[in-house]
Amino acid sequence: MPDTSLPDGVKIGEPVRLCVEADLLPDGTFGAQWLVVTPSRVLVVSQQDGQAGVRLELPLSAVAEPKAHTFVGGGALEVSHDGTLVELVRYTASRAPRFATAAKLMESWLKGEEAEPPEEEGRLCPRCGLPLEKGTQVCAFCTPKRRALMRLLRYLLPYWPRAVLLALMTIVGTGLGLLLPYLQKPTLDYVLVPSGPFLSLPERYRLLVIIVLAGLSAEVIRNVLAVAQTWLSSYVGNHITHDIRCQLYRHLQLLSLRFYDKRELGTVISRVNQDTGSLQTFLVWASQDLVRQLLLLVGISVVVFTMNWRLALFLLVPAPLVTVASRLFWRRIRYQFHRMFHRWGLLNSVLSETLNGLRVVKVFAQEDREIGRFNYRSDNLKATGISVERTAAVFFSGVHLFISFGVLLVWYLGARRVLAEVMTVGDLMVFIAYARMFYDPMRWMSRLLSFCSRSLTAAERVFEVLDSPPEVAKAADAVPMPAIEGRVEFQRVTFGYDPHRPVLKQVDFAVEPGEMIGLVGHSGAGKTTTMNLLCRFYEVDEGEILIDGVPIRRIRLEDLRSQLGVVPQDTFLFGGSIAENIAYAKPGATREEIIRAAKAGNAHDFILRKPDGYETILGEKGGGLSAGERQRLAIARAVLHNPRILILDEATSQLDVETEKQIQEAIERLVEGRTTFAVAHRLATLRNADRLVVLKNGEIVEQGTHDELMKAEGEFHRLVKTYQEISSVRAVER
Repeated sequence: MPDTSLPDGVKIGEPVRLCVEADLLPDGTFGAQWLVVTPSRVLVVSQQDGQAGVRLELPLSAVAEPKAHTFVGGGALEVSHDGTLVELVRYTASRAPRFATAAKLMESWLKGEEAEPPEEEGRLCPRCGLPLEKGTQVCAFCTPKRRALMRLLRYLLPYWPRAVLLALMTIVGTGLGLLLPYLQKPTLDYVLVPSGPFLSLPERYRLLVIIVLAGLSAEVIRNVLAVAQTWLSSYVGNHITHDIRCQLYRHLQLLSLRFYDKRELGTVISRVNQDTGSLQTFLVWASQDLVRQLLLLVGISVVVFTMNWRLALFLLVPAPLVTVASRLFWRRIRYQFHRMFHRWGLLNSVLSETLNGLRVVKVFAQEDREIGRFNYRSDNLKATGISVERTAAVFFSGVHLFISFGVLLVWYLGARRVLAEVMTVGDLMVFIAYARMFYDPMRWMSRLLSFCSRSLTAAERVFEVLDSPPEVAKAADAVPMPAIEGRVEFQRVTFGYDPHRPVLKQVDFAVEPGEMIGLVGHSGAGKTTTMNLLCRFYEVDEGEILIDGVPIRRIRLEDLRSQLGVVPQDTFLFGGSIAENIAYAKPGATREEIIRAAKAGNAHDFILRKPDGYETILGEKGGGLSAGERQRLAIARAVLHNPRILILDEATSQLDVETEKQIQEAIERLVEGRTTFAVAHRLATLRNADRLVVLKNGEIVEQGTHDELMKAEGEFHRLVKTYQEISSVRAVER
């Protein structure tokens, strides 16, 4: 959350600890205001009609209880001043997270605690101001590429002998490519139009054969080297890409869930697919072409300046024009390509959204509307494609004109030197051949550099993920716990997915080994979050979770999770057979163990009714199975896992009565002898719990048995009554 600059002309007179810009005025209209906190004061700076000034000023010591209130479409930050509520600033919903953080910071400072504003993930590059891709801080336009290149070279170290051999083959191949044009000189000067020592006709025939054989040998060797280069570069490039891709995927597996909470899944997948694919193209083809073009440019320059440096200077006349035109073209075409790819994405988004929601489109007869949306996006893409092709046509025609001008200039001046008998015909033809070759590297160099730059940007994005530390990491002093008894304690646990918005507040309770605890509360009360912390998917912000008296941070992750079992509300099944899905937590399980677990989960009977029984292949996410069948497979998987601590997260929601009965029977067998946490909206499923913990707005409001809480007529009693009323309405509707 970086400080926002104040408008010109506003003087505070002391250091600013916090400055956050609001976008609403006190009357609710749009306008700029700034909340400013200094070591001794709280100020509100307002700007209207181009004039800025301090609208409100309060001593920091006289304010208390800063609160960020959320309304529909916006919010307001209030403080208590001498017992009276004072509204400091108003803001729209887009600014709400900033002011929630500001309120928390002010509360910490009022308590005398040290706290620093967190860094906010920005959308614009601080250096060039261009938009950043979502989920990354790497700018494609101004990020230094040298660091990424040097880091890539480290991956080359295991393959350095092949890399050295590849470099040598590139140098030799480029040199041989320069030989064939040079053979025109002896062909013309000594065979066709003799201008040197007189040779008899048989000698000229023999020389012609030698020249042709030399050229043929050079071309054979050069093409053999080209094939060998392709094989070798493909080997090195694909191996390096494989190493990076596997390292990236391994790191993604180790990253905490908070990393994925802040990013779209598609963005993360693009790191593994598109960015590593760009790296592969760069390592296999682009880098090799870039080196070859550089060597070709240097080699031709050396040859032509050695042959005739005066004529070579005229060869350079169009070079600046070709270079500048290439740079301008690729700079312009790059933005057009970005626009085209963006519009491709919008078109694909409309296509995917419409096809996935085709049933809704047809229900509401909106086919014409969706056809219009698609046509509009396609029309935009068409316009961009035409612009790209037209720009490319103008560029290539212009560059060809510049090159032709340079070649004709050399031709004219060289011919004059031949007529003056200062230069031979062979020298002129060789020079013209090299002149045509000279401009090709210049024409493509800018494009190759641009492509390499984009590839190195992709490398930076990959390295950005690799450099992201796992929030949940193994402690250096981790305690091995191969056998957990199952005592769980939450000690004043506070946690929020966003630090300024706690979901759990001072949660404090204990569970004995073998005890079944039911977590009850309205949606969003924090039930699933409590279980996420027990699984250590996230680290608590405050407080501690203990298992068998050991802080969960100090338990080895593999020991903790190998003795935790979860039956989720939405069961995820992998592509493969039913047997493989049941045995996912225990890959070496025997068929007898799998069948025994399926029977315990009441899944054996329906599995046998499938065409191939336990070898039935499931579709994506368990396609072909009902919700109840997927749930029973999840229970069978948990039975086979044999955990000491079991978590049932809405395990019987959205099921019919008969299916729920079968699952309840399976759960009763599963919970025996285990510490169990059951989260459920259907309160009847918690009757067998030893104790219920009732959550409301992230806080524990009640604890006790089902009967005790019903007699207390508190929050649990209200939830039960509400559930019964809804059930009665549903029964009447049926």
